[in-house]
Amino acid sequence: MKKIVTAVLLLLIMFLLQTSVFSQLSYGRIVPNLLILLTGVYGLIRGEYSGIFLGFSSGLLLDIFFMDVLGFYALVYMLIGYFAGKLNTYYIHDDFKLPLAVIAGSDLAVLLVDYVFFYLLNGIFDFGGYVLHTIFPELIYTLGISVILYPLLVVLEYKFVLAEFRRDDSDVL
Repeated sequence: MKKIVTAVLLLLIMFLLQTSVFSQLSYGRIVPNLLILLTGVYGLIRGEYSGIFLGFSSGLLLDIFFMDVLGFYALVYMLIGYFAGKLNTYYIHDDFKLPLAVIAGSDLAVLLVDYVFFYLLNGIFDFGGYVLHTIFPELIYTLGISVILYPLLVVLEYKFVLAEFRRDDSDVL
C-alpha cells in the first residue's frame, strides 16, 4: 500500500512541477518531461506492472488536461512504462547509464510520436527543424534534470523498500 501511495504522490508532484514550475523555467517553450522520467525510472526499478501503472496514469493526466482525445498519451506512456519495466532484470541501482538511456529513449519515442501524429498528419514536414528546435533541447533539458532527480527517486524508493524488509525481519523475532 505504501508503494502505491508513494507512486501516486510522486506522480502528482512531478505533474505539478512539470506543468507549473518548469513551465516558468522553459527554454523556448521547452520543458523537461518529468512524467517520462518518473515512468521510465519506476518501470526500470519496480518492473513492468509499475511502469504500466505509472505510464497510464501519467498519460491520462496529460490527456485530461492538455488533449482533445482521451487516451492518446495514456497508451504511449503505458507502452513506455512496459518496455522500461522489461529492462528491470538489467537494472543496477548504482549505475547511471541504463536509467539515463531509458529516459532518453523514452523521451525520444514520445517526441517522435508527437512529430508523426501532430506534424506529419497535419502536413508539416520540417523534421530537421523539429529535431533542432524541439528534440535536442528537450532531451538535453530532461537528461539534465534527470541527473539531479534520478538519485533522489532511487533513495526514496530504496528507503521504502528497505523499511519494509526491516519491518518484516523485526516481526520474525
